Amino acid sequence: MSSPTVNSPIGEFNFAANSSPDVIGERCNVIERRAKAYFTKAEVTRCAEKQGSGDSKDNMSRAQWCTFIDAVGSNLGLPQNTISTAQLLYNRFFLFQPSKDFASAKQKTDLCITCLFVSTKIEETYKKLKDILVAAYQVKHPEGPEINAESQTLEEQRRRVIQNERTIVETICFDFQFVLPHKLLVKFVKKLKGDKYLYLKAYNIVNECYKTTVCLRFPPAAMATASIFLATKLLHRENFPFTIHNMPWYKIFLVKIEDIEEISYLILDHFILESSSNPDDSANEEYTQLKLSISQQAKVREAAMEDVTMNNIDIESNGDSLQMINGASKDHTVRYMFATVPEIHFV
Repeated sequence: MSSPTVNSPIGEFNFAANSSPDVIGERCNVIERRAKAYFTKAEVTRCAEKQGSGDSKDNMSRAQWCTFIDAVGSNLGLPQNTISTAQLLYNRFFLFQPSKDFASAKQKTDLCITCLFVSTKIEETYKKLKDILVAAYQVKHPEGPEINAESQTLEEQRRRVIQNERTIVETICFDFQFVLPHKLLVKFVKKLKGDKYLYLKAYNIVNECYKTTVCLRFPPAAMATASIFLATKLLHRENFPFTIHNMPWYKIFLVKIEDIEEISYLILDHFILESSSNPDDSANEEYTQLKLSISQQAKVREAAMEDVTMNNIDIESNGDSLQMINGASKDHTVRYMFATVPEIHFV
């Protein structure tokens, strides 16, 4: 019985390193590449170290290029779901690809365009690649000069994007199941009887999650709930209903307070990093104080739960399978497995 053969240069830590051999004409190893919906903090950190990234400079670069994706998508009139999916693809790509291989502005521009192009297919908001290339050029060169869509420059870029497209879909194991938090956010705010100002603030915050590693680590319900939590803090909503039917409000949405606090902390870190170029910005002090307050709450809670142990996934043991795929992909059959993403039903 034969299996489809896909030669992939991309490695992911969730492979079955000890997969039994299949017979395809002659014996060869079979490696399973399993798509994963979310990653632990340890996994994200380990992957960042392996790819030579993860410091504040890389975080700033991530935010800048995700902002570029946002600008190009807005120029094209694409919905937020498509833009957020493109940003998620960009973040997932650098989880498994060495940042040094895509270090130049030209390479990152091509990659952002590729992520947006793939995203329009996933979200069924298809745009011609030529239109995306022109929109990206306009964002990069707002003062002109104008460029011909049929120019040799864009034709060369189109070829590079087509090459990148295969690498991106292999990185996500051809699994296009992405659940975003925007629809849940609307339902959650209505359930809490929030107003449009709360919704808009939370909506902007949830979009910022896709410029950080938050979108890699947390499910949509957690991102939506944390965005509401942080929005109430930034809007100084003292009358926010912290309990509903005698239970903490976040438990209605099946979200842990620890996740809400950690997401809030990461987003505030992102805000502080983005505003670091303007130290006189009055918001800096507010972000810093709020971040310290949330961090202190987390420390107090951790101290009260010393007997609770957290099981971290050891991904170092899968290093051999990564090496195997990166170095000898032609000698192996790669079986791609989709992630199991539970459906979220909220009335």
